[in-house]
Amino acid sequence: MKYYIFSALFYLLCTPSAFAANEVTLKGYIGIEGGESFSYKIVFTDSVGFIRGYSLTYVQEAKETRSAISGYLDRVNHTITFKELNILYNHGFHSNNTMCLIDATLKYVPDNTQTGHIMKGTYKSADASATYCGMGTVTFMNDDILKTLFDTAPAKDTIATVKKTAVPMSRKPAGIRVTEVSYPINPHPIPTPAAKTTEEITTGIEKIYAWQTDTVVIDIWDGGTIDGDRVTVLYNDKKILTNYLLTATKRQLRLPVSATGVAVLTIAANNEGSEPPNTANLLLTDGVQTYSIIAYNNTGNEATIKIKRAKQ
Repeated sequence: MKYYIFSALFYLLCTPSAFAANEVTLKGYIGIEGGESFSYKIVFTDSVGFIRGYSLTYVQEAKETRSAISGYLDRVNHTITFKELNILYNHGFHSNNTMCLIDATLKYVPDNTQTGHIMKGTYKSADASATYCGMGTVTFMNDDILKTLFDTAPAKDTIATVKKTAVPMSRKPAGIRVTEVSYPINPHPIPTPAAKTTEEITTGIEKIYAWQTDTVVIDIWDGGTIDGDRVTVLYNDKKILTNYLLTATKRQLRLPVSATGVAVLTIAANNEGSEPPNTANLLLTDGVQTYSIIAYNNTGNEATIKIKRAKQ
């Protein structure tokens, strides 16, 4: 695979700060296939779009895994791609699911819960031998830092950037130097599985499921940092849990699903704990079928799940 690096000489020569490497920290959470979520952050320096630093996956600061990362910050297309290269240390972090070194692609998108933006996307993970481990999602919610990275980015025709598609030599912009760099193709690509990822819901983003059985089994817990999140759970406007403190222990509910109409499950955020936003992990079971969900909201907002019996 070939990448073409386009460097606008005038901009680079006249703007030494283009190569400045200021440390950036993005905080959020990582959702793992299987229903768990953990606090997650990356700390990196940026040199003309190429980033290098480390990631931290943790339940609390004392129980964390640190991994070296490298990747690319594309200010034009508002994306960050990065890989965890190797584990630097593990201070007691443990997951019930298999999670190895991740390869993530994130997009800068509007946050539906407020007027800001978030960075979110999916990842695949593999061990050191490139054997597939799992997949999931990563979300960063540092709106002020993300604005600095993307909303103030220079115009596309003046910044040194990396193009992931080859440009015919006949179409090269005048006065721009082109350097061709070749990278080896990964001889051990990670296979793409058919497994489902954890869904994310929040105010303005709801899910509806066609249900096969007459019962919905709901497991609810805090799969990330236990930071005091409290939720109120309603089923068809009837309170099932009120101001319930989420812990690492799953609380199971069994609720009837009518043969007609649509049942509405609501998860309302009573607070945001010590690490905003309020996040609740849910596992919905329909016979042998399961749905893994993370509901996240700011205080006073709510997430909605709708359940409709399928025609028998």
